[in-house]
Amino acid sequence: MSNKTKPDYIAYDVTEGNKDQSIWHPVGAAWNHSDNKGINIVLYAVPVTGKITLRTPQSDKDK
Repeated sequence: MSNKTKPDYIAYDVTEGNKDQSIWHPVGAAWNHSDNKGINIVLYAVPVTGKITLRTPQSDKDK
């Protein structure tokens, strides 16, 4: 794992909401390896569906 403390990705559980709105629940974070040949993922929750979506942080609040 890299020495960075801010994650490269936020892990989300995405579920369908009302009126075609998705609900994004943050469930962890991920960091690129320093050689960019792998990723470490740390989860504090596991979705029942087993599906996790990784997205880059959009704001300082997400980091």
